[in-house]
Amino acid sequence: MFKPKDYPFILFGSDPLGPVVLRTLEMADCAPTLYISDKKLTLDEQLDLVEQYKISFILVAGYGRILKQALLDSVAGQVLNIHPSLLPEYRGPAPVVQTILDGATETGVTVIELDAQVDHGPVLAQENYPLRGNETPSELYEILGDRGARMFLDVIEDYLNDELDMLPQNHDDASFTHFVKKEDGLLLPEKESAVDMERKIRAYAGWPSAWLMHEEKRLIIHKAHIGSNGELVPTEVQPENGKRMSFEAYASGQRLKPTALAQALHLN
Repeated sequence: MFKPKDYPFILFGSDPLGPVVLRTLEMADCAPTLYISDKKLTLDEQLDLVEQYKISFILVAGYGRILKQALLDSVAGQVLNIHPSLLPEYRGPAPVVQTILDGATETGVTVIELDAQVDHGPVLAQENYPLRGNETPSELYEILGDRGARMFLDVIEDYLNDELDMLPQNHDDASFTHFVKKEDGLLLPEKESAVDMERKIRAYAGWPSAWLMHEEKRLIIHKAHIGSNGELVPTEVQPENGKRMSFEAYASGQRLKPTALAQALHLN
């Protein structure tokens, strides 16, 4: 059984995936020697920690920063990554968001060994997870982070003992994601379908949030669903510099019926 005291390791991670992985490892009594979420650490500081704590390997979970080759070399290339997608699909920084935007019917989590390219290395373990079609990123990070940590625990001892057959990814099937920007959350009712807008509302929940302009001010749409006629039906919104409220309450404040306001916003 894997015991961290025999193989000291660092977990590099940050919100939202890193804390989920850390919690699962702690619950399994397999907490990392160090958990590093600070992205401002210099390479020299990272290398000093590897030497100070006699680190055997490194685990990465949504750290949001590419580790330098010198750091990988400091542990003889034994650097693993928990990635919340079915690699080679959705490589890059926003796999969960893109999965929701695409309306995928399944996702998953993959444990790989890092190499010089982004999310490119060989696969140690992979698990599928079916989607209902109403998930948010926070929900998926919780599920996939927990499952990824458990998969890591299942394979790490064989990996360290060089008894695990790793499988190369099919790079011809690779797809890529990009960093989410604030402007990505803009809804375009006159160009986007109700289905696409509903996916954006879920995909960008939390940050940057999905929004549109109403009376020259930003109106965030926190929750919505598809109505019986295929239209987008907002249920929870937040006006610029205001509080979250029901769409009905916001419409009432505008002295409009919800259906009339939705029409004014080009949502039906």
